[in-house]
Amino acid sequence: MVCHGNAFPLHWYRHHRRVRCGLVCSVYHDCTSPGTTEHSTRTRMSLLNYIQRPEGKGWRIALLTTAVLGILAQWPLRIDVTEDRRHSLSEATESMLDAIEQAEDEVLVRCYLKGEFPARYQRLAGEIRSKLRTFARKSDHNVRWQFIDVTASGDDKTIGETESALYEQGLRFTRIATRENGITAFQNVWPCAIVTVKGVDYPVQFLRSENMDPDEVMVQNAINQVEFNLGQAIRLGLRDRRPVVGILQGHGCWLPAETADFTNTLSETADVVDVELDGSVDALCESIEGRVWRQPKYEVLVVAGPDSTFSDKDKLLLDQYLMNGGNLLWLIDPLATDLDSLRNAQQTLAITRETGLFDLLFHHGARLNRNLVLDAQCAPIVLNAGPMGNQRNMQMFSWYFAPVVLAGPEAHPICANLDPVHFDFVSSIDPVNEIEGKKSQVLLESSAQSVLYNAPVRVASGVVNLPPEHFETNRSQGHPLAVLLEGRFESFYAARLNAQLRDDPDFAFRESTESGCMIVVADADFIRNDTRAVEGGIAPLPLGWDRASQRVIYDNKEWLLNAISYLLDDVAQISLRSRSIAFRPLNDTRIRGKQSKWTLSAVGIPVVLVLSMGLLLAALRKRRWTQN
Repeated sequence: MVCHGNAFPLHWYRHHRRVRCGLVCSVYHDCTSPGTTEHSTRTRMSLLNYIQRPEGKGWRIALLTTAVLGILAQWPLRIDVTEDRRHSLSEATESMLDAIEQAEDEVLVRCYLKGEFPARYQRLAGEIRSKLRTFARKSDHNVRWQFIDVTASGDDKTIGETESALYEQGLRFTRIATRENGITAFQNVWPCAIVTVKGVDYPVQFLRSENMDPDEVMVQNAINQVEFNLGQAIRLGLRDRRPVVGILQGHGCWLPAETADFTNTLSETADVVDVELDGSVDALCESIEGRVWRQPKYEVLVVAGPDSTFSDKDKLLLDQYLMNGGNLLWLIDPLATDLDSLRNAQQTLAITRETGLFDLLFHHGARLNRNLVLDAQCAPIVLNAGPMGNQRNMQMFSWYFAPVVLAGPEAHPICANLDPVHFDFVSSIDPVNEIEGKKSQVLLESSAQSVLYNAPVRVASGVVNLPPEHFETNRSQGHPLAVLLEGRFESFYAARLNAQLRDDPDFAFRESTESGCMIVVADADFIRNDTRAVEGGIAPLPLGWDRASQRVIYDNKEWLLNAISYLLDDVAQISLRSRSIAFRPLNDTRIRGKQSKWTLSAVGIPVVLVLSMGLLLAALRKRRWTQN
């Protein structure tokens, strides 16, 4: 066979092309065959030449992509494109982790949610693990973590000792029931962790539930609070001192058992103490050597449910507490409603409750109106609807004296992302006496379908018979029920105090403040939890507990905790506590009875797509080489 110039036989050209396409096999054959170093070098040069030719375009792209990915791997980059930013940390958490990195503080998180659990608990564990990975990366790995299986040892004695130790730390387990082969078995799940900062342990309870097996909504709420719970424990360890919150006692204020659920939760992040106005100048503020003005003993003072009159001396102490930089949370009933008469006689009369605080609050910018708000958007009540044979006919009605308020999308951070809050016999508030440097904002208001009844108000169970037309008004918005006042405040006693007390250096009267803050809620029951009788006394029920549904459905406690955080100027706590991650479950109505169809679709469609792509690529390749 003789070839002239560049002319080659067609069969030789096809053979040469097939050899080039099978370069990998050829190279492997050459490398594994015995040969000299010169032969290996010649093989590598052939590979390099092949990559540089037009036929090696795919190799060049692969090598370039590998190089780019290797360079980008040196700088971690994450882009969160989810709507609720579920994979991103808040600014407050970012700042906390930066502080840990700079101070090189060691934080150890031991999570006990590990084992063979149902899917909902695995989802919670996955969210905790994801957050801890992010914490470790953002803190330059100063945050370390580990998951511990309480039952890993298999020894009942060891397991019992471990669970007892966790229980003594203040942690609680959830007991779930599993059924296998007709046998029901119970298992303890510990959705909790212990955070160790500077050698001190801080317990973290991710899931708080009274139910044996919490539902998906409860678990989702726990997922929403993972970053907040972990961050709160770490902040407690990094903080030099805990803030002090005072709860006023006396003057008929709520007893400790009636606010126990709120104060117990608040005590996790602050020191909660009972305060009494005993007439002493040092009751709320103390004199510190070297300072002209007195210093508040408590960052926040809560005045909840007083029913007796405050003397001028007590009001002066409260006024000066505000002037010296203290913050106040007022929860006051302008009208008194006798619930015993309502239960026994099915009716009572709501009259003005004289506490002596109306003029003080009016001066500072909040007018408590002597009325009751009736709202069509309200909580239900169970009443006897009349005889039904020889049994009581108990039915559920709308109780218009108990408005249910849901904050709007542009609500204040105190109210953002909260479930509805519940009021009982609430009055309206009007922001008044606006002065330069002070601003007021309505935090909660009734619905537009609400009406006012001025005192005295007849309160009777027959109110449930009011028709819906009774609440049709031309108002575009409701009546204010809670207001925030902050900025400049002038003393109520600036023009009332005698010169001797004004000039007393020990009393250190102060006429104004530029950074005061107070929140006024026109309902004392807003903070009160129900109680139940137990052996040896009474026990508090959760705040927001609904007796009809036997669960917590109102977010009064979260609202109050947000209010305290705001008064403490801890906006970071509010943003984290109010954060919400949407839960998007499957539509049970659509999938009921069609499980096989959806299962087949979920499993079969990906397989069909892969096979289709394989056949299509094979056909395209065959067509290409057939044309060539």
